[in-house]
Amino acid sequence: MSIRKIFKKRISEFSDLSTNTIRVLAVEAIGAAKSGHPGIALGAAPIMYALFRNHLNVNPNEPYYFNRDRFILSAGHGSAMLYATMLISGYESITMDDLKKFRQLNSKCPGHPEGHVLPGVEVGTGPLGQGIAMGVGMAIAESKLANKFNKYGKFVSHNTYVLFGDGCLEEGVAQEAIAIAGRLKLNKLIMLYDSNRIQLDGKVTDSTNYDVKKMFKSCGWNYIKVSNANNTASVSSAISRAKVSSQPTVIECSTIIGYGSRLQNTNAVHGSPLNPEQIQELRDNLNYKIPPFTIHPSVEEDMAIVKKRGANSQRLFNLALQRLESKDINLYNQYIALSQNKFQFAWDWYNNYQVKLEVATRSLFSDVLQQALEHNDTFLAGAADLTASTLITHKKSIAITDKSKDGQNIYYGVREFAMACINNGITAHGGCKAITSTFLAFSDYCKNAIRLAAISHIPSINVFSHDTITVGEDGPTHQPIEQIPTLRLIPNHFVFRPANLAECEVAMSHAMNSNDSPTTVITSRGTFKQYPADVDDAKNGAYVIYPCAKHQINIIATGSEVAVAIEVAELLKQSKINARVISMSSIELFESQGANYKSSILDDKPTVSIEYASTAPWYKYADLPIGIDQFGKSGKPADVVDYFDLTPIKITDKITTWYQALK
Repeated sequence: MSIRKIFKKRISEFSDLSTNTIRVLAVEAIGAAKSGHPGIALGAAPIMYALFRNHLNVNPNEPYYFNRDRFILSAGHGSAMLYATMLISGYESITMDDLKKFRQLNSKCPGHPEGHVLPGVEVGTGPLGQGIAMGVGMAIAESKLANKFNKYGKFVSHNTYVLFGDGCLEEGVAQEAIAIAGRLKLNKLIMLYDSNRIQLDGKVTDSTNYDVKKMFKSCGWNYIKVSNANNTASVSSAISRAKVSSQPTVIECSTIIGYGSRLQNTNAVHGSPLNPEQIQELRDNLNYKIPPFTIHPSVEEDMAIVKKRGANSQRLFNLALQRLESKDINLYNQYIALSQNKFQFAWDWYNNYQVKLEVATRSLFSDVLQQALEHNDTFLAGAADLTASTLITHKKSIAITDKSKDGQNIYYGVREFAMACINNGITAHGGCKAITSTFLAFSDYCKNAIRLAAISHIPSINVFSHDTITVGEDGPTHQPIEQIPTLRLIPNHFVFRPANLAECEVAMSHAMNSNDSPTTVITSRGTFKQYPADVDDAKNGAYVIYPCAKHQINIIATGSEVAVAIEVAELLKQSKINARVISMSSIELFESQGANYKSSILDDKPTVSIEYASTAPWYKYADLPIGIDQFGKSGKPADVVDYFDLTPIKITDKITTWYQALK
């Protein structure tokens, strides 16, 4: 046998052994946990091997190296496969003991990947389809940063890889994001499709009949088919071709779910662990004789190239960084700040800002936002085809297109869910921030993405305008009722409903400086009277905006209802009821204050809350919550407010009757 043939045989043996090691380690971890998804691990392991072994530029010693390739496991239920691949690739953040604790309490290997738990995992995934959209966001961020920093060569240049399955593709959010990626020609986005034709309920054809190739190509994608994904050389070759394409690429890899097990090619192997007998049968079928939870030295030798390639890639990046420092110290300093996710914000930007007597907070916050956008050119803004209504746009910039990356605006079209997920991807990439917007009533389309951002500690920013029944003629479909409370229920998530300039500034500052929690800002369509406040007060999340020396009751209000509450307080004087008004722009920010401050704001006096939304959350603070617990009506804003007895006069009557009954 020739030396060339011997070498090829050795590579093939390595490939098979390493691939089977991913398979068996994953299945053993699932078996030990008695919980997990062995089907994808057995079927898609060759894809993971081909990508990590031959292409992925990462440094397992330094998983946050800035110019690394990004990998997203959109099919997050395959987490055991990812952990096993990271382990054999030499990631120092994971050990065999960690893998043995798969799906156990406080394990570094949770049931679905979580980036803040295990370094090397880019983003949390699990809700299917969102990983695809976040991959689009990461590719947008790479493109934007490359456009900014590649003045003296390829300083920022890396690929984003996404592994997804049929379930991901069936989610509408995936197809929304695929359309955007094709339009922007994100050629550094490469998606690997684990096409096994089986899902939990049975065959894919039982529910889905679209032509995947035609769908992707119609959206402007490059399409490559690998008919046998067990041939890792074919998968690797397809990835090589994708890397030189001028379009985003999807590689459809035909796999066999549960490969090697007695349940292969059936839905039974999707989400149920193999028992010990079935695992041994799998080992026999794969001719795999390595002891349980062990990595053979040949596999370590085979996969050592991952560290070697990554270290060399990082060395070249560091040389490029030195060149940037010598050529353009200002650009270098900008990179250093952005690589640490430090964005500019200064209170004095607004020192000379003149506030109108009456203004909608959508306009006020938009003006505050302009300064942040002008001082941060990797801060991107967009809306779901509602820029003219939400006003979330850089007024002095252009839109990002496939031909121009200079802009800071993104046109998402009517794709709220994908927009919010792409926002997460842009932000999670590092070096960029994103702010997106739609109507508050449509925040329901975005909520799953905001929830995942909160779980994943991604500091994305979302703005929702048209915040109450005062939207008026558009009627109940556009009039939010339960949306504000449900957004506030998301843990690790700060919600702001500003009433004035100071509160808008605080919301903007918090959003720009947050590193581990998403921020939502809720703004009004309607104008209302402005009552100025001090920024230092607004920083507390709640403060007394209308004091009263000998107050008998407190009135808490948010957003546009602050003006209503102050008018009510003035009217209550006629009934000899002294009320002070508390503006609570952010419950989460208020709750983070010390006990002494909180008790100084919420004292022992009877308390009323006024918010034109569901009253449910206000029982924590108020003895009398005033709001709306039914759907709205179509009509002129003033007529709708009057219909629901929410005018200042009717609220005053309600409070007067209530307070007199307390005596």
